[in-house]
Amino acid sequence: MDASTKTLLSGLFWGGIAVAVLSGSLVMLRLGVQTSLTPFDLAALRFGIAALLLVGVIWRRGWAMDKLGVLGVLALVTCNGAPYIMVLSFGFEFAPASDAGAINPGLMAVFVGILGWIFLGENMRVAKVAGILAVLAGTALFTDLLTLRQASFGHLIFAITGGMWASYVIIVRKTNLPALHATAIVAVGSALSFLPVYLVFFGGQILQVTVRDIAAQAIYQGALTGALAVFAFTKSTEYLGASAGAALTALIPIVTLIMGAAFLGETVDGWKIFACALVGLGVFLTLYAQRSSAATRRSEMTDQQTTPRQWPTGESGA
Repeated sequence: MDASTKTLLSGLFWGGIAVAVLSGSLVMLRLGVQTSLTPFDLAALRFGIAALLLVGVIWRRGWAMDKLGVLGVLALVTCNGAPYIMVLSFGFEFAPASDAGAINPGLMAVFVGILGWIFLGENMRVAKVAGILAVLAGTALFTDLLTLRQASFGHLIFAITGGMWASYVIIVRKTNLPALHATAIVAVGSALSFLPVYLVFFGGQILQVTVRDIAAQAIYQGALTGALAVFAFTKSTEYLGASAGAALTALIPIVTLIMGAAFLGETVDGWKIFACALVGLGVFLTLYAQRSSAATRRSEMTDQQTTPRQWPTGESGA
């Protein structure tokens, strides 16, 4: 097995973990809101537990000020931390959570493809453009937005959060920040900024929830979503590149659809299956474009190494 195949498989492995956990997170979110837990409670559990698990990373490595600066740290925390979750939760007031599960990761993949081309110098091949368009069309079809009859302010919020998540990806890849370090900065930074506000204004509400519900959400939202999923997603972008790694998350609504049917008894319409097929095609095309670009770069490097060195031919002076 050559190095490129190992890199691809490693990226798919970590991306698969991220997709599975994040898809399950949406199912757990639906279950959580059926209890007395509020979005504020879920965010507190997510970042509180994740911060406890990852605070040692910040203790050893600091806040990466040499790479990020103060604005960079604030941007990371804002774009994938507590502010991001609060904006996303605000959108739930105007549109279904199932639409967020499609629009947020779908448009994030589209935004990363465009921003990666602008800021990271990633190639914009025909296959990649076709993949981005397929993901965009599949996402719109999945949420019935092609007719514009179901569009709402909530959908706009979900699109904005997709842009926020994409900005996190671009910042991490632009600064070459290791996945674990980036995850720790988001978790600990969110805990420090959000938990004090939560405890003052909303902390008493969680006492009305059963210990069982709190424990289940703490494990899933904190340890799995807040720590493992963010790390796995960031790690996949290290191996696959920003666009290809981000494209994998467009599969989240497909996995969520399967989980919803299996565990919540939700029905699956034929047009949603077609939308899922479009998204899957888009992800495949994006991965294919990324692999082709990598093969082209390796070929160019090999040609440079094997080209005979041209020595000066001028006459030497006596």
